[in-house]
Amino acid sequence: MHCCKWNGVTCNHFTGDVIGIDLSCGMLRGAIHPNSTLFRLPHLQTLNLAYNDLTDSQLPHDFSNSFTHLNISGCRLAGQISREILVLSRLVSLDVSYNYRLQMQPYVLMSLLRNSTHLRELLIPGVQIRCVLPTYLNISSSLRSLHLSYTGLKGKLSNNIFNLRYLEELELSGNYLIGPLPKVNTSTNIPLKCLDLSFNNFSGETLDSIVHLTSLNYLDLSSCGLVGSLPKPLVKFRHLKTFDLSLNMFSGGLPSDFFGCRSLKILSPESNQSDGEINQGSTTASCVQFINLTRLDLSWNNFTGVWDFDALLSNLPNLQSLDLSYSGLSVVSNNSFSYANPDFLSLGLASCKLNMFPESLQAMKILTFLDLSNNDIHGPIPDWAGEIGANRLYYLNLSHNSISGLPQFQWDVMEDLYLQSNQIQGAFPPSICNMRNLYDLDISNNSFSGVIPQCLGNINSSLEYLNVKSNQIEGPFPSSICNLRHLYFLDMSNNSFDGVIPQCLGNIIPSLSMVDIGNNHFHGSIPDVYKDCEQLEGLNLNGNQLQGKVPSSLSNCQSLIVLDLGNNRLNGKFPGWLGDLPKLQVLILKANKLHGVIETSSTNRSVFLSMRVLDLSHNRFVGHLPRKYLQNFSAMKNVVKNSTKPKYLSAYGKYYSVTTTVKGVEQEFPQILVDYVIVDLSNNKFEGEIPGVIGSLSSLIVLDLSHNRLIGQIPSVLGNLSQIESLDLSWNQLTGEIPQSFADLYFLGFLNLSENHLKGRIPEGTQLSTFEASFGGNPELCGLPLAKKCVHPLETQLEADEDMESGFTWRVVMMGYGCGTTLGLVMGYVMLSTGRPKWFNAIVDAGEHMIHTRKNTRRFT
Repeated sequence: MHCCKWNGVTCNHFTGDVIGIDLSCGMLRGAIHPNSTLFRLPHLQTLNLAYNDLTDSQLPHDFSNSFTHLNISGCRLAGQISREILVLSRLVSLDVSYNYRLQMQPYVLMSLLRNSTHLRELLIPGVQIRCVLPTYLNISSSLRSLHLSYTGLKGKLSNNIFNLRYLEELELSGNYLIGPLPKVNTSTNIPLKCLDLSFNNFSGETLDSIVHLTSLNYLDLSSCGLVGSLPKPLVKFRHLKTFDLSLNMFSGGLPSDFFGCRSLKILSPESNQSDGEINQGSTTASCVQFINLTRLDLSWNNFTGVWDFDALLSNLPNLQSLDLSYSGLSVVSNNSFSYANPDFLSLGLASCKLNMFPESLQAMKILTFLDLSNNDIHGPIPDWAGEIGANRLYYLNLSHNSISGLPQFQWDVMEDLYLQSNQIQGAFPPSICNMRNLYDLDISNNSFSGVIPQCLGNINSSLEYLNVKSNQIEGPFPSSICNLRHLYFLDMSNNSFDGVIPQCLGNIIPSLSMVDIGNNHFHGSIPDVYKDCEQLEGLNLNGNQLQGKVPSSLSNCQSLIVLDLGNNRLNGKFPGWLGDLPKLQVLILKANKLHGVIETSSTNRSVFLSMRVLDLSHNRFVGHLPRKYLQNFSAMKNVVKNSTKPKYLSAYGKYYSVTTTVKGVEQEFPQILVDYVIVDLSNNKFEGEIPGVIGSLSSLIVLDLSHNRLIGQIPSVLGNLSQIESLDLSWNQLTGEIPQSFADLYFLGFLNLSENHLKGRIPEGTQLSTFEASFGGNPELCGLPLAKKCVHPLETQLEADEDMESGFTWRVVMMGYGCGTTLGLVMGYVMLSTGRPKWFNAIVDAGEHMIHTRKNTRRFT
């Protein structure tokens, strides 16, 4: 069979020579040899190998000069585009895009732009060039399309980039371009039709230069770092069809003519700081001119105004996508069955104060995306809603409403279903088991009851996110969940599950990043995990009835950040091997039956270096406080707080939560601030003195050592805890005076030193005088806020503090008195018996002279 009859082969009708080969999307695999004759066929003009798997193949160094069109995009090529490609003098189109391991030298690019007199299309997005654009760009007059997105370009845009007389398409997105946008020569007609500058770092407060590119039909300036007001003379864009200004920092209201561009099909000024009122009447009238509009996105702005949803749909008959979520706009519906484009695909009305399920949704027969979250929708969802999208709906978010009931679903292609934070009652919806493509399922914070059906684990092995927390679900742990091999997030907390945790949970540990089954009724021991648990970052089993020891197999989980095993019945000694987990930041073992001395069991001296929250309270630990561990808590020192935007511990965008005691009250933290530092060793049997090393943990927010058997004085270095907000040392056997340095703890909101043996004056500070109940059970304390007044003046207290810091104590003084008295009696006897006291008299005279000299010095200083 002659090759000219092969599929994808084109031959010259007269000579029979092969002039074209098109093998694009041919599912070809393998490498192309550098010496392949494919690129050297003498008459070949067009070669298209796009989107085949030619992994790590390299372009040859020898090309036939007959090429006019070469397309090898998306083939996973690697290596360099050699300078030999410059010999293709007849080249009209070159497309090597989306080969992310392919590189091109800057001089090769510039030579192609300057010298290729026939080249009309140069498409190289994704190829690594990494050069600075020249101030003036010299481009052949033949070039019409230039795509250089994601090529690593740096610097400012060339001054003449918007004034190239023949260029029609320019795409520079995803680079590192900076500076203001260059000016446009208004005296010439610029033919530029497509301009994409998205995902760069430009600066400037005006788009006046862009406005003069009146031939544009596609303009994408999303995520460019642009500020200022939106362009006002938008009406000049008579041919504009796509206008994307999203993810910038534009402010102010929408210009009066913003809705006056009749040609627009896509308008996306979302995720800015735009504000101002958009009146229903004027907007509806303006939108009539948007007869061709297919997508409108005003989400994540600060507008005000009320929009009639039904009227909007009627005035935009071609609309396929609408997103007003978090725009500040209120959306109302008269719940009339209004006209909607039957091709409507996507609707986002989150946080729009919507109070009912719009009847107009019934007309959206092929809807694929629906977000009505964070509204005031109440009562049951109407039965017809279960047929929305005619089995094409793949995303549904009804979370954070007051919905009480669900219809029977018919959404077999659903991928993401979010129903959390409603008032939904009844059994687990069995129709969920028909969603074979489900990836994310969240029904948390509702009133679902009964058991989870076993069919859940058979839905789809690709289910990645499962959250059923805070319901009334009961029964044993659904063993079918162990079939979900791609699950990375599992939260079953705050329910009534019982029985034992199945060992098969270890089967899915390799993919799991977060497991929370706390606050249930599980009993038995914690199952061992398999060695390949490197993805596990958070494990919360708090609030169950688990027994036995903490399994040492957890030491294999080297990525563990949060481990909460509190409020169980675990026994044994402190699992010191946890210190070898390099990323562990939160460890909660409170309210168990752990016992013994906390000793360093690891040969590794660098243990618990990342620790930020440690709660070992309500156990049976004895011995001294773990000084060696405390001195290793380097993450508790000099933490830099982010005052503008709080940062929380999370995995894949989901926050970790813990429950611990703060200010004497047990609190649940649904989100853990990364700069929140807690040490709670209370309600144990620790003894000995408080180690001064605690004073080096300068970022501590909460320190609780109460209800132990600690003795000695409170170290004055605790006054170095400049960020402390809650300090509890109550119910110990501490003695001495309260350090004066406590007066400088300006953030202290809770202090409890009660039920000790403290004495002396309470330091006078801005906070300490408000904690009257904090000093009870110390009868020898005096001063404000107590009613008992101090006998000794304040100076005595300060001198005592100074003496304490310098090592001066009355124990040493009394020892001196004792020794001095004994020595004096002996010396007196010797002097009197020998009759030679003259040398002693000389010493006394000299001593008196020194005392008088010191007194005179003090008097005049």
